[in-house]
Amino acid sequence: MSVFVIIPVHNRLAFTRACLASLREQSFRDFTVVVVDDGSTDGTHLALATEFPEATVLWGDGDLWWTGAMNHGLGWVMPRAGRHDHVLALNNDTALPPDYLETLLGVAKRHPIALIGSVAVSWDDHERIVDGGVRIDWRTTRSTSPATGLTWSQTEEHLGEAVPVSVLSGRGTLIPVEAFRRVGLYDQERLPHYGADWEFTRRAQRSGFELLMSYRARVFSREDATGPRPSAQTLSWRQFVRAYVDVRSPNNLRRRWNFARLCAEPSAFPLFLGVDLVRTVGGGVRRQLGRPHATTR
Repeated sequence: MSVFVIIPVHNRLAFTRACLASLREQSFRDFTVVVVDDGSTDGTHLALATEFPEATVLWGDGDLWWTGAMNHGLGWVMPRAGRHDHVLALNNDTALPPDYLETLLGVAKRHPIALIGSVAVSWDDHERIVDGGVRIDWRTTRSTSPATGLTWSQTEEHLGEAVPVSVLSGRGTLIPVEAFRRVGLYDQERLPHYGADWEFTRRAQRSGFELLMSYRARVFSREDATGPRPSAQTLSWRQFVRAYVDVRSPNNLRRRWNFARLCAEPSAFPLFLGVDLVRTVGGGVRRQLGRPHATTR
C-alpha cells in the first residue's frame, strides 16, 4: 500500500518548505510527494527542485485554483497507482507529526472502504481543534462537529479512533485510489476552488464509501492562511461585496449555489439553498454593520 501526497501550491514558499520538511520526517516511508505549483511567482518551482528533489513538481499557469491543481496532480498519479494505493489530499499551510502517515494508514487498514480525514489543530496550540469534522443536516444546512468543546487529547476518550461525518476537507484526507476510479475526479468546472473537496467526498459517500474523521491523525494548521471572507476582517463595502463573488472566497455565492445543487438531497434543495444564503449573506451584513469600515481605495 503506497500513498501519493498531492499538494496544490501558489506562492507561500515558506509554508511549502515547512510542509515538505514534515513529510521528510515520516516514520512511514512508502509515499510519493506531488506538488502542483500553479503559477507561483516567488521562486517555488526552482526552490523545490533544489531543496526537495524527491518531490515531483508539476506546473500550472495560475488558473488551476485548488480543484484544477488537485486534478492535475491526479492526472499524474492515476496511471502510476495500484489498486490498493491511496491519495492524500494536503494543503501546503499544514505540517505533520512524524507518525502521521503511519497513524492514518493504520485507520485505513481497519476501514478499507473509507475516506479518512484528519483532525486539524492550531499551529500555535496543538491541543486546540480548528476542524474536528462536520456533520450536516442536508435538509436544513445545520452543521455540527463531533469534537465541539473538546481538546485534541480528549477526543480519543470521548470519540474513539474515528467517527462518521458528512464531508471531508482537502486538509489531510486519505482517499483510496479506487474512489476516484469509481466516481471521477473533483468538479473543476462548478467548484473551482472552495467546496470541491466536500462535494467529492459526498459523491464518494453516495457511491458506497464511508467518510470517517480520525482523531489520532492530526495536522497542524495555519488558521489565518485562507482566502478573503466577509467575517474574517474589517472590510470596506467594496471588499465586502467582492467577497461574495471572488473565486478565492468560501462565501462566493455561485459556488454555494453549485454546492447546494450537487450535495443536498433533491427534495430539500430549495430549503437548503435558501437557509444557506440567508445565513451567508444576512450574517455577513449584520457583522459588516456592526464594525468600523475600512477605507475604500
